[in-house]
Amino acid sequence: MLMMLGLALILGLGALSWWVKSTKVVLGADNCPVTGPTAVHVIMIDQSDPITGQQSQQIREYLGSIKKHAAFGTRFDIYTFEGNTTDKLEPVLTICAPGKPEEANELIENPERIKRIYDQKFSAQIDASVEKLVHASTLPNSPIIESIRAASITSFGGEDEQIPLRLTLISDMIQHSAAYSQFRTDPNFEALSKTPVWARLRPLLKGVETDILYLLRDGAKRNGRPIQNRGHQVFWEQIISSSGGQLSSVKPL
Repeated sequence: MLMMLGLALILGLGALSWWVKSTKVVLGADNCPVTGPTAVHVIMIDQSDPITGQQSQQIREYLGSIKKHAAFGTRFDIYTFEGNTTDKLEPVLTICAPGKPEEANELIENPERIKRIYDQKFSAQIDASVEKLVHASTLPNSPIIESIRAASITSFGGEDEQIPLRLTLISDMIQHSAAYSQFRTDPNFEALSKTPVWARLRPLLKGVETDILYLLRDGAKRNGRPIQNRGHQVFWEQIISSSGGQLSSVKPL
């Protein structure tokens, strides 16, 4: 009887070992499954004007919540708004969310190892990139539409439409480039969409859920009037919708 129990135990452990190995997801150097991500979340941070201390704090809190709730295999691509109408735009960081420590199965996994991977190879890397990007800076141009298009081609262009796609824009959303500037003209999507340049500006956002952290700029004015208003927000709603995406939220900071 004892021999039979021992044999059954050995067979059970062998079957468990085989199951763990056969179901274990193989990850690459960026924590992403070699078979591809389970979701893609693009985060774009505007460095055209300084970000205040309170805005930085709110950005960190917002991204902290995103990290906390990220599902295993979600790929995060972090960009700055530096795109144009011709060149490829690469993210400053690409990394996938590993398993969460609290979700570890202690029978077959090491919770401490999972926590170490989560902290060092995921959370800390995103924090370091964001910290660098939210530091005070001033750039002469803010090619927001061009950058969204370039990032959408890089991050969403080759992905399976069945996986969740998300875009978070952290910006004052004041477009200013040679192709189109809201410092020169009122935000008018209908007029822009009828110009030849629109075909080179239009992002590829089919099936992409979009959130905007709307950085408020008191000094952003055109002819003495604030550029940021409800009409300005409607312009971006129309940009995203006409590009196949859906605007989920606009959060003023």
